[in-house]
Amino acid sequence: MQCINCGQENSRDAQVCANCHQSLTSVQAQTPPPLTPVNIAKEAQNVPHRAPSDADTADTLLAAFVGEKYDGYYRDKWFEDGEPHLLLDKKDMQRPKFNLAGVLLGISWLSYRKMYKIAFFVMLGISLLDTVLMYVLGEQTYNAISNSLFLGVGIVITGLFGNYFYLNHSIQHTKKIMASNRDLNIAREKLAQAGGTSWLGAIGFTILLVIMSVLISYFLGPDWYWVE
Repeated sequence: MQCINCGQENSRDAQVCANCHQSLTSVQAQTPPPLTPVNIAKEAQNVPHRAPSDADTADTLLAAFVGEKYDGYYRDKWFEDGEPHLLLDKKDMQRPKFNLAGVLLGISWLSYRKMYKIAFFVMLGISLLDTVLMYVLGEQTYNAISNSLFLGVGIVITGLFGNYFYLNHSIQHTKKIMASNRDLNIAREKLAQAGGTSWLGAIGFTILLVIMSVLISYFLGPDWYWVE
């Protein structure tokens, strides 16, 4: 055994250095064990592992549901002031954020993002409002502004509140799937299947909504609306 004080080589069983009389036992106790694979493995086992936080879980699940646009767009729009979460804050509704796709595609964008229920009620509300305006404005005034008014209302709703609608839609579906699937990996798979986008849904459901709007105007609108 070598003395670290003077460098003298001593026998393995020596307690004191033969040259400088330094205690070898205390020196050995202060010397850390060599770095061997066994020691490294033991140290790794003693390091506490950080459990995923609520923000990490919410971020993972919402990313699975939304798809590729989550990292580049929706996370920043939804959580620009904090960490991802699965709680709906009323402040989110009070601070609408512009959505270009909602402006350009309107109801079709809602259907594209599989928000079929929201798309139905938005279209129903616009169609009923349009029918009421037929009676209130009269034939001449209504015909002059009907097209721009119908499109304008849709643009305001989907353009300004589209991100809020989608956040609400995503959180509700995430909570529903997590309630029946506690395994994070299984939940991610089911969210990926339920979420994302659908061009077929965008086209097919939009056609159905247009038919619904026409039928509302036909049965509830004034006679002059359908007379040449």
